[in-house]
Amino acid sequence: MNTIKYMYNKTSGLLCALCLLCALCVTSCEDMLDKGNEYVIYADDQVISDPADTVTSVLGILNKLQGIAVRNNLFGELRADLVTVNDNATTDLKSIASLEINDSNVYNLPRDYYAVINNCNFFLERADSTAGNTNRNEKYFEAEIAQVHSIRAWTYLQMVLLYGKVPFVIDPVITKLQSDASYPMYDLDQICDYFIQDLKPYYGKEYPDYGGVGGNVDPQMCFFPTQVVTGDLYLWLAAKRHDPEMAKLAAKAYYDYIVWDLSGKRDLVTNNNRVYWNEQSLYTGRLNNPSGGIFYDYLSVWGRSDVESVTVIPMDSAASDGHYNDLRNLYNTQYNIDYVEASIAPSSVLRDLSKAQRYIGYDNYKSVVEVTADKFTDEEINEGYLGDLRFYDNYNQRTTKWNGEEIDYQTIYKHNFQHIGIYRAAQIYLRLAEALNYAGYPRFARQILIMGLSNTVIENEVQPYYTSAQDSAFIQYFDFNNNDFKPYAESYALSRTPSGVIRSYTPTLRGEIRECNMWGIHSRGSGLAFLNTDYAPLEVIDSNAVSNPYPYALEDAIGVRPTKADYEYPAAPRAVVKPSTWDKYPNQVVDHDTYVSINPTLTTSALERAYKNYVEKDSVGAYNVYVTVTVPEYEAAVAAVDLVYQTDFDAYTARSDAFLEAYWQWYKVAYANPTIISNEQLVIDRLILDEQALELCFEGNRFYDLMRRALWYNDPSRLATPVSQRDATVGAKLMNRNNWYIQWKDKIGPNVN
Repeated sequence: MNTIKYMYNKTSGLLCALCLLCALCVTSCEDMLDKGNEYVIYADDQVISDPADTVTSVLGILNKLQGIAVRNNLFGELRADLVTVNDNATTDLKSIASLEINDSNVYNLPRDYYAVINNCNFFLERADSTAGNTNRNEKYFEAEIAQVHSIRAWTYLQMVLLYGKVPFVIDPVITKLQSDASYPMYDLDQICDYFIQDLKPYYGKEYPDYGGVGGNVDPQMCFFPTQVVTGDLYLWLAAKRHDPEMAKLAAKAYYDYIVWDLSGKRDLVTNNNRVYWNEQSLYTGRLNNPSGGIFYDYLSVWGRSDVESVTVIPMDSAASDGHYNDLRNLYNTQYNIDYVEASIAPSSVLRDLSKAQRYIGYDNYKSVVEVTADKFTDEEINEGYLGDLRFYDNYNQRTTKWNGEEIDYQTIYKHNFQHIGIYRAAQIYLRLAEALNYAGYPRFARQILIMGLSNTVIENEVQPYYTSAQDSAFIQYFDFNNNDFKPYAESYALSRTPSGVIRSYTPTLRGEIRECNMWGIHSRGSGLAFLNTDYAPLEVIDSNAVSNPYPYALEDAIGVRPTKADYEYPAAPRAVVKPSTWDKYPNQVVDHDTYVSINPTLTTSALERAYKNYVEKDSVGAYNVYVTVTVPEYEAAVAAVDLVYQTDFDAYTARSDAFLEAYWQWYKVAYANPTIISNEQLVIDRLILDEQALELCFEGNRFYDLMRRALWYNDPSRLATPVSQRDATVGAKLMNRNNWYIQWKDKIGPNVN
């Protein structure tokens, strides 16, 4: 069923949209207009003021997005390093992968982008923005207008990333005269600058409420959050200009969406979506079948905190209906009717990256276990059991029977759905991490990979390392309240050793995993990242600057922490049992004269023997010697040794405290050193980039994730070198920045002025 058309019928009974298609270029755009559309074109003087027409118009724009959804994925994946095209792939797909994209390539159709843009332009010109209830200060179409601005900005961004320079058209093109006009060419900077300002009046506006229009996808999942689109615009500008302040604005925009509470949305969390070896399997070593999985859930009710998907482009259910999600055929083997091999397969780059990850978790006794290659057969390793389990969860290569013959088939589960995802929770968090790292807060970014975020995590693992008022104010903008954001681990204990200050890797844990809803993104496939020494707390790089030397002398002077076991204590005396009459009759031990006076019948010799026996052997006398002589002498000996121990321990503590004070003073200065921040950013950027590959593979992001790095570092090799691992020839081409983009008829592309 054609989802979008079905939604039209439910709304107004009309198959009517804005479809006034595209206008572009520096010369005639006539050949780029789609004049064969099936929809009604509004008259020149028509104002969109009726709610039914407004809904129909917005749904018409969503319909036009279908035309670019598939190619957006293909251009983002095939030109990068994580996939390869098979021999049976079409010439058009092969040409994308080889960067040999000519004007006749079926996917090189800029007019489909302008179909969206021109519909948006028409709507924004004709929609009655003043219609509303003045008594309640309501504008009826404010939500629709905000969304159309957001969709237009997103579409322009995708197009300029693909073509490098594009004709900039913000007025509707209706007539041939308009289509023949010349338009200025905008590059990435100009597109981002313009639409950041364009979106400001509509930032964070509520979504249109199309809850009753029908179809098999929640209409609110078809919208583009203004905060996330703004975040993308800022992030690309930050990369292009190497601008940490732009990166801060990007981070704030992504955060603003995470905690956005309009249109019924709850706080966006990374949730419990993960694939893992359970604790019993890690204990026994019988690693037969991973548990869990990552569920993209494109048909869920929008806005719940546990839903992964944020924005999807709804596609038709059958190719005969119009815009079908052909990614399902390209990434998966087809054998229901005819046997057709998948056109796109994971590359060795992705396989090797996945295998290289360390899987570390707890067994059922909370002992730390690392899963190593010796646990698996070669076949199991090929299936994705070793390393990060998201590859196993996403990819399946099997043999089955078809028409009586054995055939190989491939399934990539991300592309088993009717609709195409654009934004989702983990992707937004990874872009937040990238923005925070560019902004100069690598430890903040790192926690998104390790623990997930909560105010406790930020308080323990972020804030202590950024001590300026400006840094503190920026970090305090991010309020991940502990009631809604619940990581499994939120801190590490600080331990002191003779070699310096380190972080122990025994985290404090929440009582029950089921209570959690925030996981570090790396923990979605590689066990518990906070146990992994490659991800766990990062020590600052040593600084030997003359102005701020590391306190080596104080550290060396700490010595070994004394313990009582190191000292020679006296042996405890044998205890004497207290007589039962001792407490009842105090002062029972009498002196010699008194003893004589109370025993008058004894002879002198008998008296002396009796008194000696009384003093030395009678229980009362023996206990008296024990408490008045033996115990005091023992306690005095122990106190003397204790005094030596305490003196030594106090001296050790004083030396340790002196080192700690000097260490933290050094640390605060050292961490403010731009070189040290830059070095930490390099380390963490590599982890984020790898995580984007592990988490977002096959989704159309990879080429652009690499491209942002090449822009940020002003180094084409940041894009070219990874792609060279897939194809050296293609990688070499990418050393030329013009080859990052594609051309169309010398009218659109990086070389057009």
